[in-house]
Amino acid sequence: MTTSSPEDEQRARETLKILSELKEKTELLSEHVESRKDALEEEIEESLHEAIQNARDSLERIQENIEPKLEKIIQERLDVIRHQMDELKYEARESVRDEIDKKSDALNQKLLGALEGTIRDQVAQGMIELRAKLGDAVHEEVAGSLKDIRETTREGLAKVQQRVWISLGIAVLAGVGVMILYLTR
Repeated sequence: MTTSSPEDEQRARETLKILSELKEKTELLSEHVESRKDALEEEIEESLHEAIQNARDSLERIQENIEPKLEKIIQERLDVIRHQMDELKYEARESVRDEIDKKSDALNQKLLGALEGTIRDQVAQGMIELRAKLGDAVHEEVAGSLKDIRETTREGLAKVQQRVWISLGIAVLAGVGVMILYLTR
């Protein structure tokens, strides 16, 4: 066995004491670090919840601000379309009136020369066909115009006006024929 000197024993006790103190400080430091870690985790979690809630609130405010603006834009576009449709209807009516005024005298002279019975039969048949064709044509034109209103061009309007003139001409002829039949009785 080795004998230890009193100095060695003293140093060993001091070293043991220092190690014991270091162990206590390490344990205290570990506890402090652990409690600080837990506090930081709670703080981070609270901050995250708060940030998420703030983001949700911001999104709701953004949505509340955007919806009225979108509604206003849509309403303005619809108003423009309505105005354009009203103008087109007015122009078509005026054109029809002018054409009827120009052609009514000539049509009356031609219809007066036709036979009463033939006119009556043709007018009745023509009215049935005209109503069917006009109903389908008007329905198709309105549906197409509403769907493609922004793509409608002046050339498309001219084609529609031409069809209207033809239909109105047939209707005027038929109407004048009916009037002649009643007047010649």
